[in-house]
Amino acid sequence: MAERTRTSTPLVGRAVRHRLRLLALATLTGGVAGMGSFMYIKEQFLPWGVSATWALVLVGLGGAYTHLLAEDLAESISLSLVAVVVGFAVHVGAWIAPLWILSYPPGARDLILRQMVGRAVTSGILAYVMTFYGSYFGAVLVGGYLEP
Repeated sequence: MAERTRTSTPLVGRAVRHRLRLLALATLTGGVAGMGSFMYIKEQFLPWGVSATWALVLVGLGGAYTHLLAEDLAESISLSLVAVVVGFAVHVGAWIAPLWILSYPPGARDLILRQMVGRAVTSGILAYVMTFYGSYFGAVLVGGYLEP
C-alpha cells in the first residue's frame, strides 16, 4: 500500500500542474478576447485613430492562440471552452464595472444592473462567439494541415 501512494504522488502533482496551466492559459486568452469584445461594442473606449476592427482582431487572436498554446487537440478543446466562458465573463464584468466604480446608490445599482447585464449579453455574444471560434477553428484547420 505504501508503494501505491508513493507512485501515485507524481501523477497527482502532474495533474494539478496541468490543470493550473490550463486555467492560466484560458484566463489569459479569454481575458484578451473578452476585452476585445467589450471594446468592439463600446467604441468610445478605443484610442484615437483605432477602428473597431482592431478590437475584433484581439478577439481573433485570443481564439487562435487558444489552439496554438495548447499541447494537443484534447487540451485545445478544453482550453477553448474555458477561454470562451472566461472571456464572456470579462466582457460582462467590464460592461457592469461602472456600477461599482462610480458612486451609485445601492437602490439605483439594483435597478440598473439587470438592464446592463441584459445589454451586455445580447449585444456581445454573437460577434464574440463567431469571431473567437472562427479564428480558433481556422487555427485548428491550418495546424492540422501543416502538422506531419
